[in-house]
Amino acid sequence: MGERRVVRFPTPPDLHVEPPLGPLLVLEMAAEVAANALRARHVAIQGDFWPDETDEVTTARVLARECDQLVETLNDYRRRILARLRRERSEWPV
Repeated sequence: MGERRVVRFPTPPDLHVEPPLGPLLVLEMAAEVAANALRARHVAIQGDFWPDETDEVTTARVLARECDQLVETLNDYRRRILARLRRERSEWPV
């Protein structure tokens, strides 16, 4: 079974200040699902590259890795934005 991640969804105030957070989260989830689906369909891509593997399998391997990288980058961006928003809100006068 795959690794579980906890993802914080943007709140309405987060989305008001940073509207791209919503669509970027949807993109992140879609990339995660796509990578998992590719690995489920092409089990061989979880192992080492084989010189005689088909172009389809090779492409699936590359695409799954690119999806993983996209997920990592989007998660990092979202985490940084949410940290900045928390910091800015803590600086607001009460």
